[in-house]
Amino acid sequence: MTSDPVFLPEKDAASFQAFMLLCADKDLLSRPKGIETSDRCDGLSDYPTLLRFFIARKNDPNAAVNQLQQSLDFRKDRDILPLYEVVDTEDFEQARQFYPHWTGRRNKQGLPICYFDISRLDKGALNSWEESRSSAGWSFSKYETGASPKPDMLQMASVFHDSLVRFVLPLCTMMTDRPNPSTPVSSSIYLVDASGLGLKQGWSLKTFAQEISWLLSTCYPETILKVFVCNAPSYFATVWKYLKKWVDPNTAEKIEVLGSHEVSDALKEHIDTANIPTSFGGDFDFDHGSLPVLVENIRGRLSWNSPEESLPSGPLKFSEAADGKLTAMAVGVLRGLKRNEVIATIDLDGGE
Repeated sequence: MTSDPVFLPEKDAASFQAFMLLCADKDLLSRPKGIETSDRCDGLSDYPTLLRFFIARKNDPNAAVNQLQQSLDFRKDRDILPLYEVVDTEDFEQARQFYPHWTGRRNKQGLPICYFDISRLDKGALNSWEESRSSAGWSFSKYETGASPKPDMLQMASVFHDSLVRFVLPLCTMMTDRPNPSTPVSSSIYLVDASGLGLKQGWSLKTFAQEISWLLSTCYPETILKVFVCNAPSYFATVWKYLKKWVDPNTAEKIEVLGSHEVSDALKEHIDTANIPTSFGGDFDFDHGSLPVLVENIRGRLSWNSPEESLPSGPLKFSEAADGKLTAMAVGVLRGLKRNEVIATIDLDGGE
Protein backbone atom coordinates (compact mmCIF):
# COMPACT_ATOMS: atom_id res chain seq x y z
CA MET A 1 0.00 0.00 0.00
CA THR A 2 1.39 3.41 -0.90
CA SER A 3 1.49 6.26 1.59
CA ASP A 4 2.06 10.00 1.52
CA PRO A 5 5.82 10.80 1.54
CA VAL A 6 5.37 14.04 3.52
CA PHE A 7 6.11 12.15 6.77
CA LEU A 8 9.54 13.05 8.18
CA PRO A 9 11.28 10.60 10.53
CA GLU A 10 12.52 12.01 13.83
CA LYS A 11 16.15 11.33 12.87
CA ASP A 12 15.87 13.89 10.04
CA ALA A 13 14.29 16.66 12.12
CA ALA A 14 17.62 18.41 12.84
CA SER A 15 18.55 18.47 9.15
CA PHE A 16 15.13 19.87 8.26
CA GLN A 17 15.55 22.64 10.85
CA ALA A 18 18.93 23.45 9.29
CA PHE A 19 17.19 23.68 5.92
CA MET A 20 14.56 26.04 7.36
CA LEU A 21 17.26 28.26 8.84
CA LEU A 22 19.00 28.44 5.46
CA CYS A 23 15.67 29.36 3.85
CA ALA A 24 15.15 32.09 6.43
CA ASP A 25 18.67 33.46 5.85
CA LYS A 26 17.92 33.73 2.13
CA ASP A 27 14.45 35.21 2.78
CA LEU A 28 12.75 32.27 1.07
CA LEU A 29 10.03 31.87 3.69
CA SER A 30 8.31 35.18 3.02
CA ARG A 31 4.84 35.33 1.54
CA PRO A 32 5.25 35.06 -2.25
CA LYS A 33 4.81 38.27 -4.20
CA GLY A 34 2.12 38.13 -6.85
CA ILE A 35 -0.70 36.59 -4.82
CA GLU A 36 -3.63 38.33 -3.18
CA THR A 37 -3.44 39.14 0.54
CA SER A 38 -6.25 36.65 1.24
CA ASP A 39 -4.74 33.85 -0.85
CA ARG A 40 -3.44 30.75 0.88
CA CYS A 41 0.21 29.87 0.38
CA ASP A 42 -0.60 26.23 -0.37
CA GLY A 43 1.91 24.80 -2.81
CA LEU A 44 4.06 27.93 -2.66
CA SER A 45 5.73 28.43 0.72
CA ASP A 46 3.73 26.26 3.12
CA TYR A 47 5.24 23.50 5.26
CA PRO A 48 4.36 20.54 2.98
CA THR A 49 5.95 22.32 0.01
CA LEU A 50 9.18 23.01 1.88
CA LEU A 51 9.24 19.42 3.07
CA ARG A 52 8.86 18.16 -0.51
CA PHE A 53 11.97 20.08 -1.58
CA PHE A 54 13.87 18.74 1.44
CA ILE A 55 12.93 15.13 0.70
CA ALA A 56 13.67 15.54 -3.02
CA ARG A 57 17.26 16.44 -2.18
CA LYS A 58 17.69 13.39 0.06
CA ASN A 59 17.41 15.50 3.24
CA ASP A 60 20.47 17.58 2.32
CA PRO A 61 19.78 21.14 3.63
CA ASN A 62 22.14 22.91 1.23
CA ALA A 63 21.00 21.01 -1.85
CA ALA A 64 17.36 21.54 -0.89
CA VAL A 65 17.69 25.29 -0.42
CA ASN A 66 19.53 25.58 -3.74
CA GLN A 67 16.74 23.76 -5.55
CA LEU A 68 14.08 25.86 -3.82
CA GLN A 69 15.94 29.00 -4.90
CA GLN A 70 16.14 27.72 -8.48
CA SER A 71 12.40 27.05 -8.47
CA LEU A 72 11.56 30.49 -7.10
CA ASP A 73 13.86 32.16 -9.63
CA PHE A 74 12.15 30.34 -12.50
CA ARG A 75 8.68 31.24 -11.24
CA LYS A 76 9.67 34.88 -10.78
CA ASP A 77 11.45 35.18 -14.13
CA ARG A 78 8.53 33.58 -15.98
CA ASP A 79 5.80 35.50 -14.08
CA ILE A 80 3.98 32.30 -13.13
CA LEU A 81 1.97 33.72 -10.20
CA PRO A 82 0.56 36.76 -12.05
CA LEU A 83 -0.10 34.58 -15.11
CA TYR A 84 -2.20 32.24 -12.95
CA GLU A 85 -4.59 35.14 -12.28
CA VAL A 86 -5.03 36.28 -15.88
CA VAL A 87 -4.45 33.20 -18.05
CA ASP A 88 -7.19 32.62 -20.60
CA THR A 89 -9.31 29.68 -19.48
CA GLU A 90 -9.28 28.28 -23.03
CA ASP A 91 -5.48 28.18 -22.95
CA PHE A 92 -5.60 26.54 -19.54
CA GLU A 93 -7.98 23.87 -20.81
CA GLN A 94 -5.81 23.32 -23.85
CA ALA A 95 -2.93 22.65 -21.45
CA ARG A 96 -5.07 19.99 -19.78
CA GLN A 97 -4.68 17.97 -23.00
CA PHE A 98 -0.89 17.82 -22.53
CA TYR A 99 -0.52 16.66 -18.93
CA PRO A 100 -1.95 14.22 -16.41
CA HIS A 101 -5.00 15.89 -14.87
CA TRP A 102 -7.09 15.21 -11.79
CA THR A 103 -10.07 12.92 -12.30
CA GLY A 104 -11.87 14.13 -9.18
CA ARG A 105 -11.16 10.78 -7.52
CA ARG A 106 -8.62 9.54 -4.94
CA ASN A 107 -6.85 6.29 -4.15
CA LYS A 108 -7.35 4.28 -0.95
CA GLN A 109 -4.88 6.53 0.88
CA GLY A 110 -6.73 9.69 -0.14
CA LEU A 111 -4.24 10.85 -2.79
CA PRO A 112 -5.61 12.43 -5.98
CA ILE A 113 -5.66 10.25 -9.10
CA CYS A 114 -4.49 11.95 -12.30
CA TYR A 115 -5.17 10.53 -15.75
CA PHE A 116 -3.43 10.86 -19.10
CA ASP A 117 -3.79 9.26 -22.51
CA ILE A 118 -0.34 9.34 -24.10
CA SER A 119 -1.78 9.07 -27.62
CA ARG A 120 -2.87 12.73 -27.27
CA LEU A 121 0.76 13.76 -27.61
CA ASP A 122 0.48 13.36 -31.36
CA LYS A 123 2.47 15.11 -34.08
CA GLY A 124 0.29 18.24 -33.98
CA ALA A 125 0.56 18.60 -30.20
CA LEU A 126 4.31 18.11 -30.20
CA ASN A 127 4.74 20.57 -33.06
CA SER A 128 2.85 23.18 -31.02
CA TRP A 129 5.20 22.56 -28.14
CA GLU A 130 8.27 22.90 -30.38
CA GLU A 131 7.01 26.12 -31.95
CA SER A 132 6.46 27.74 -28.58
CA ARG A 133 10.06 27.10 -27.55
CA SER A 134 11.17 29.96 -29.80
CA SER A 135 8.58 32.29 -28.29
CA ALA A 136 9.62 35.04 -25.89
CA GLY A 137 6.75 33.96 -23.69
CA TRP A 138 4.51 36.24 -21.65
CA SER A 139 5.70 39.10 -19.47
CA PHE A 140 3.60 40.70 -16.76
CA SER A 141 5.51 43.97 -17.17
CA LYS A 142 4.16 44.24 -20.73
CA TYR A 143 0.67 43.00 -19.90
CA GLU A 144 -2.23 45.27 -20.77
CA THR A 145 -5.47 44.80 -18.86
CA GLY A 146 -8.01 43.05 -21.04
CA ALA A 147 -5.39 41.64 -23.39
CA SER A 148 -5.11 37.89 -23.81
CA PRO A 149 -1.77 36.61 -22.44
CA LYS A 150 0.34 34.64 -24.89
CA PRO A 151 2.42 32.34 -22.67
CA ASP A 152 4.78 29.76 -24.06
CA MET A 153 4.23 26.07 -23.39
CA LEU A 154 6.60 25.88 -20.41
CA GLN A 155 4.82 28.79 -18.73
CA MET A 156 1.48 27.08 -19.35
CA ALA A 157 2.87 23.81 -18.00
CA SER A 158 3.86 25.58 -14.79
CA VAL A 159 0.50 27.33 -14.44
CA PHE A 160 -1.30 24.03 -14.98
CA HIS A 161 0.79 22.22 -12.37
CA ASP A 162 0.25 25.11 -9.99
CA SER A 163 -3.42 24.17 -10.04
CA LEU A 164 -2.43 20.79 -8.61
CA VAL A 165 -0.37 22.14 -5.70
CA ARG A 166 -2.52 25.21 -5.03
CA PHE A 167 -5.96 23.61 -5.26
CA VAL A 168 -6.14 19.82 -5.76
CA LEU A 169 -3.66 18.74 -3.07
CA PRO A 170 -5.05 21.20 -0.46
CA LEU A 171 -8.61 20.05 -1.21
CA CYS A 172 -7.63 16.42 -0.73
CA THR A 173 -5.82 17.39 2.48
CA MET A 174 -9.08 18.84 3.83
CA MET A 175 -10.78 15.47 3.44
CA THR A 176 -10.67 13.55 6.73
CA ASP A 177 -11.97 10.22 5.36
CA ARG A 178 -8.47 8.83 4.83
CA PRO A 179 -6.12 6.67 6.90
CA ASN A 180 -3.91 9.55 8.12
CA PRO A 181 -6.07 12.72 8.05
CA SER A 182 -3.54 14.73 10.07
CA THR A 183 -0.87 14.23 7.38
CA PRO A 184 -1.07 16.73 4.49
CA VAL A 185 -1.62 15.26 1.03
CA SER A 186 1.44 16.30 -0.94
CA SER A 187 1.55 13.87 -3.87
CA SER A 188 -0.65 12.19 -6.46
CA ILE A 189 -1.03 8.95 -8.39
CA TYR A 190 -0.70 9.01 -12.20
CA LEU A 191 -2.58 6.60 -14.45
CA VAL A 192 -1.19 6.75 -17.99
CA ASP A 193 -2.94 4.98 -20.86
CA ALA A 194 -0.17 3.81 -23.19
CA SER A 195 -2.34 1.62 -25.40
CA GLY A 196 -2.32 4.19 -28.22
CA LEU A 197 1.41 4.87 -28.16
CA GLY A 198 2.93 4.54 -31.61
CA LEU A 199 6.55 3.49 -32.01
CA LYS A 200 7.35 6.54 -34.16
CA GLN A 201 5.54 8.80 -31.70
CA GLY A 202 7.71 7.49 -28.87
CA TRP A 203 10.92 8.62 -30.60
CA SER A 204 9.52 12.14 -31.04
CA LEU A 205 8.79 12.64 -27.32
CA LYS A 206 12.41 13.38 -26.39
CA THR A 207 12.26 17.19 -26.09
CA PHE A 208 8.87 17.18 -24.43
CA ALA A 209 9.92 14.53 -21.89
CA GLN A 210 13.17 16.35 -21.19
CA GLU A 211 11.64 19.76 -20.51
CA ILE A 212 8.62 18.56 -18.54
CA SER A 213 10.82 16.28 -16.45
CA TRP A 214 13.04 19.30 -15.67
CA LEU A 215 10.03 21.41 -14.69
CA LEU A 216 8.51 18.75 -12.44
CA SER A 217 11.74 17.76 -10.73
CA THR A 218 12.83 21.38 -10.23
CA CYS A 219 9.61 23.19 -9.34
CA TYR A 220 7.23 20.41 -8.26
CA PRO A 221 9.43 17.77 -6.62
CA GLU A 222 7.83 14.80 -4.91
CA THR A 223 4.34 15.61 -6.19
CA ILE A 224 4.24 12.22 -7.93
CA LEU A 225 4.11 9.17 -5.69
CA LYS A 226 3.55 6.54 -8.37
CA VAL A 227 3.07 6.39 -12.14
CA PHE A 228 1.21 3.40 -13.54
CA VAL A 229 1.82 3.08 -17.28
CA CYS A 230 -1.20 0.99 -18.24
CA ASN A 231 -1.97 -1.17 -21.27
CA ALA A 232 1.63 -0.80 -22.44
CA PRO A 233 2.29 -2.25 -25.93
CA SER A 234 4.92 -4.95 -26.37
CA TYR A 235 7.49 -2.47 -27.71
CA PHE A 236 7.09 -0.01 -24.81
CA ALA A 237 10.27 -1.31 -23.15
CA THR A 238 12.24 -0.29 -26.25
CA VAL A 239 10.75 3.20 -26.27
CA TRP A 240 11.19 3.59 -22.51
CA LYS A 241 14.84 2.60 -22.69
CA TYR A 242 15.31 5.55 -25.08
CA LEU A 243 13.19 8.06 -23.11
CA LYS A 244 14.40 7.10 -19.65
CA LYS A 245 17.68 8.98 -20.08
CA TRP A 246 15.67 12.24 -20.43
CA VAL A 247 13.51 11.67 -17.37
CA ASP A 248 14.52 12.65 -13.84
CA PRO A 249 15.92 9.47 -12.22
CA ASN A 250 13.83 9.94 -9.09
CA THR A 251 10.66 10.10 -11.21
CA ALA A 252 11.76 7.16 -13.36
CA GLU A 253 12.00 4.98 -10.25
CA LYS A 254 8.30 5.62 -9.54
CA ILE A 255 7.10 4.27 -12.89
CA GLU A 256 5.50 0.83 -13.04
CA VAL A 257 4.74 -0.54 -16.50
CA LEU A 258 1.70 -2.79 -16.79
CA GLY A 259 0.55 -4.90 -19.71
CA SER A 260 -3.18 -5.06 -20.43
CA HIS A 261 -3.50 -8.36 -18.53
CA GLU A 262 -1.91 -6.85 -15.40
CA VAL A 263 -3.66 -3.49 -15.14
CA SER A 264 -6.90 -4.29 -13.36
CA ASP A 265 -5.44 -6.40 -10.56
CA ALA A 266 -2.50 -4.04 -9.99
CA LEU A 267 -4.67 -0.91 -9.74
CA LYS A 268 -7.23 -2.54 -7.45
CA GLU A 269 -4.52 -2.93 -4.81
CA HIS A 270 -4.36 0.86 -4.55
CA ILE A 271 -7.69 2.17 -5.87
CA ASP A 272 -11.32 1.22 -5.32
CA THR A 273 -12.98 -0.15 -8.47
CA ALA A 274 -15.46 2.75 -8.48
CA ASN A 275 -12.56 5.18 -8.98
CA ILE A 276 -10.63 3.24 -11.64
CA PRO A 277 -11.34 4.42 -15.22
CA THR A 278 -13.23 1.96 -17.38
CA SER A 279 -10.28 1.82 -19.79
CA PHE A 280 -8.34 0.12 -16.98
CA GLY A 281 -11.04 -2.31 -15.90
CA GLY A 282 -12.85 -0.10 -13.38
CA ASP A 283 -16.33 1.41 -13.15
CA PHE A 284 -15.40 5.09 -13.56
CA ASP A 285 -16.31 6.53 -16.96
CA PHE A 286 -13.69 9.22 -17.51
CA ASP A 287 -12.17 10.57 -20.72
CA HIS A 288 -8.87 12.33 -21.29
CA GLY A 289 -9.25 16.11 -21.07
CA SER A 290 -12.41 16.02 -18.96
CA LEU A 291 -12.98 18.24 -15.94
CA PRO A 292 -12.81 16.48 -12.56
CA VAL A 293 -15.86 14.38 -11.71
CA LEU A 294 -16.04 14.78 -7.95
CA VAL A 295 -16.98 11.80 -5.85
CA GLU A 296 -19.90 12.39 -3.49
CA ASN A 297 -17.90 12.76 -0.25
CA ILE A 298 -15.72 15.50 -1.75
CA ARG A 299 -18.70 17.25 -3.30
CA GLY A 300 -20.54 17.12 0.02
CA ARG A 301 -17.59 18.60 1.91
CA LEU A 302 -18.04 21.90 0.06
CA SER A 303 -20.81 24.46 0.40
CA TRP A 304 -21.50 25.31 -3.23
CA ASN A 305 -22.55 28.62 -4.78
CA SER A 306 -24.21 26.93 -7.74
CA PRO A 307 -26.60 23.98 -8.10
CA GLU A 308 -24.20 22.17 -10.46
CA GLU A 309 -21.85 21.40 -7.53
CA SER A 310 -18.92 20.90 -9.90
CA LEU A 311 -15.54 22.48 -10.54
CA PRO A 312 -15.42 24.90 -13.50
CA SER A 313 -12.75 25.15 -16.18
CA GLY A 314 -9.65 27.24 -15.68
CA PRO A 315 -7.34 27.83 -12.69
CA LEU A 316 -8.66 27.52 -9.14
CA LYS A 317 -7.27 28.57 -5.77
CA PHE A 318 -8.16 28.84 -2.09
CA SER A 319 -8.58 32.14 -0.25
CA GLU A 320 -9.12 32.77 3.44
CA ALA A 321 -12.48 34.39 4.14
CA ALA A 322 -12.98 36.98 6.87
CA ASP A 323 -14.90 34.47 9.01
CA GLY A 324 -12.06 31.95 8.83
CA LYS A 325 -13.70 29.74 6.24
CA LEU A 326 -11.82 28.83 3.10
CA THR A 327 -13.17 30.01 -0.20
CA ALA A 328 -12.60 28.14 -3.45
CA MET A 329 -12.10 30.72 -6.18
CA ALA A 330 -12.09 30.53 -9.97
CA VAL A 331 -9.62 32.95 -11.55
CA GLY A 332 -8.19 33.56 -15.01
CA VAL A 333 -9.93 35.24 -17.94
CA LEU A 334 -13.18 33.81 -19.29
CA ARG A 335 -14.52 35.15 -22.59
CA GLY A 336 -12.43 38.30 -22.20
CA LEU A 337 -13.44 39.05 -18.60
CA LYS A 338 -11.21 38.51 -15.58
CA ARG A 339 -12.77 36.14 -13.07
CA ASN A 340 -12.66 36.30 -9.30
CA GLU A 341 -15.59 33.99 -8.74
CA VAL A 342 -16.51 32.20 -5.53
CA ILE A 343 -17.21 28.54 -6.34
CA ALA A 344 -17.73 27.19 -2.86
CA THR A 345 -16.68 27.54 0.77
CA ILE A 346 -15.40 24.95 3.21
CA ASP A 347 -15.47 25.03 7.00
CA LEU A 348 -12.37 23.28 8.29
CA ASP A 349 -13.99 22.87 11.71
CA GLY A 350 -17.05 21.26 10.19
CA GLY A 351 -15.57 17.79 9.79
CA GLU A 352 -17.41 15.43 7.49
